[in-house]
Amino acid sequence: MVDTVLMQLVTLGLYVIFMGFCFCDGFKLHIGKKLVWFSVFLAISICVFKSGEGYNLVRILPIPTLLAIVLCGYENIKSKRVK
Repeated sequence: MVDTVLMQLVTLGLYVIFMGFCFCDGFKLHIGKKLVWFSVFLAISICVFKSGEGYNLVRILPIPTLLAIVLCGYENIKSKRVK
């Protein structure tokens, strides 16, 4: 069980690094929107962990991923409109 939770934490850490920093920074997402994204990710992770399923990646990853895509798409459209 400990190895499983550790591997899930490593996976979530890599996800946060690549999605939170690389993807969101690539689209120059405003810091407030990044904080919203990290807050949603953290809240979902805590809720899933407290439900007794460990870090069930299938239940955690879809919503933050979709939120990041929506926020970055909105930022991309907004930046094109300003130019």
